[in-house]
Amino acid sequence: MPEGVAPETDQQAFRFHRDARSGATLILVALWLATLVALWAMVEARVWIVALLALPVLPALWEIWRNPASTLTLDGHSLHWSTPRSTAEIATAELAHVELLTRWDFSIRATVHTRLGTHHRLPASVTPKAAAFEAALAEQGIPVKRQHFTVL
Repeated sequence: MPEGVAPETDQQAFRFHRDARSGATLILVALWLATLVALWAMVEARVWIVALLALPVLPALWEIWRNPASTLTLDGHSLHWSTPRSTAEIATAELAHVELLTRWDFSIRATVHTRLGTHHRLPASVTPKAAAFEAALAEQGIPVKRQHFTVL
């Protein structure tokens, strides 16, 4: 093998990264707060009513402030994911298959099945687009099972 060439078993690593601070979240929070200011200024709503209507935006403001990151990495050695609440790593040799389930709301749920018979559901924040993830799994030789719109 020529020098500097990686062995064929080391495929390109697939990396996925998602921040909580997204453009859609920023726009939604800005619109909600602008609506509350307009309600207070134009309709002369009571302060306690505006404060009560501002409560649902507080968790989004907290997520924007903290900006927790979620990552998923798939390489020839392991599947690793990390979220603010959980971290896991499974060796690629232990993976039996990955099941990609399309839900009724068109979101994708990914479940990793191991050769030992255990299964691990990937958190939604680390689940990439189905086509890209399926291609990366196929590149690593990991079988993928697709299910569309199951009730349970």
